[in-house]
Amino acid sequence: MDVDVEEAALEQVAALLQRPDQLEKLPELKKRADRKKLAVEAMLRTGVQGQLEGIRTAIAHLQTASEDVTAISQGVADIRERLKPFPQLKEKLRELRDANARHGQYAAAMENLKHIFNLQATLQEIRDALDDDKSGGNLLLAHKHIMDLERARDELLAEVHKMNETNTEKEQNLLVNFFKGVDTVVAELSKNMWFILGRTLEMVKGNEQGGGPQQVVTCLRIVEREERIDNFYMDARSKNSSAFVPPGRPRKWKEKALRSLEKTVVNRVDGNQLEDRSLNKAWLARYLEVCRNVIMDDLQSAKIAIPCFPPDWQIYDRYVNMYHSAVCRKLREVASDRLEKSELVQLMSWIKFYASEDMLGHPKLKINAQAILQDSPVLTRSTLNSLCDQFVEMSREDLKLWLKNTVSHETLDWNKNVRPSEDNHGYFYTDLPNTVFGMLKDTTVFFVLISKALLLQF
Repeated sequence: MDVDVEEAALEQVAALLQRPDQLEKLPELKKRADRKKLAVEAMLRTGVQGQLEGIRTAIAHLQTASEDVTAISQGVADIRERLKPFPQLKEKLRELRDANARHGQYAAAMENLKHIFNLQATLQEIRDALDDDKSGGNLLLAHKHIMDLERARDELLAEVHKMNETNTEKEQNLLVNFFKGVDTVVAELSKNMWFILGRTLEMVKGNEQGGGPQQVVTCLRIVEREERIDNFYMDARSKNSSAFVPPGRPRKWKEKALRSLEKTVVNRVDGNQLEDRSLNKAWLARYLEVCRNVIMDDLQSAKIAIPCFPPDWQIYDRYVNMYHSAVCRKLREVASDRLEKSELVQLMSWIKFYASEDMLGHPKLKINAQAILQDSPVLTRSTLNSLCDQFVEMSREDLKLWLKNTVSHETLDWNKNVRPSEDNHGYFYTDLPNTVFGMLKDTTVFFVLISKALLLQF
């Protein structure tokens, strides 16, 4: 390595002293080299000194950390030593813990003594409120009393739930049986509510005597209260699997309320068929026309009912979807039967009319009928193909029969001793072409309806 350094130095000196006149600058070059050497040595001393300071600091930190570790170890040992008596202390305090649990139960019982002693009187008040004929039942008052009784029962059950004894199930059953009348009035309240919600559209129009939109709003307020209570207990159960949940929870009254609305919609669609083919040949046309009037009227009423419902229910969209689903189900049921030719034409004409501006596409309803039909067609493609095949078969048989009868009629006319019919110009003519082309025209109309129905739905 020294040889390499010496060779590098010689090459550097040779590069600086290539001409004789550069020897005059030799003292200056020596001074420059000395200054550079001193600067490098100063930098080295500074760097080494910084490294030494860092090492000293690290050694001091290690020493401090060692002392801290020793102190912590000693502290942990002391804590463990002090905790040794705690298991025995737990056994000694068992009686105090049991007394505290009993005290909590007694405190809950004391707070709810009013409801316990007046249980039967309160239940009777609830029944009287539900039977109030003047207002169709004071549902809010009844629900308030029910919530008071349930709060008393649930607080007592919660205290029993906290106990770890073996006879807690017996005590819970005792409390549940004592308050079993509460479940009965809850069932009566829900029955009244579902009846009111089932007649929501009539009530918002003011067609119900003694009722109105305020009754619907009252039912929805109660449903929202019950949903909040359900969510409270379900959130507690999700955080702790052993958390207390009162009997009968979750009630899911919002889900039941929507089912009540849907049941009414299904009845409105299905209940309008008062006739069948045996009573009236035009039963399907009459039924479809009644359905059109009912659906248009109910959807307009559903728009009026929007302010009665919470925004997150999206009640108008729900009503539209429920009516569409009910119509699809009913018409698919009708299409599954063996229909006559005229009934097939009536059905396909109504399906074409269903998405027009005179029904779902009406400007007042503000419904995207095309999007609904694309997501859920009234009849499936296979059903439409089946109806088309039925119509083709019926048309084939009808054409055969019509042509046979027409030819027979023409033959009889030809063999009569009567002069053939003449037109205004004195030429003989026959109605046979008009009859045949009329048959073909009627058949073509149905296929046009099939094609338009397919275009609208797919």
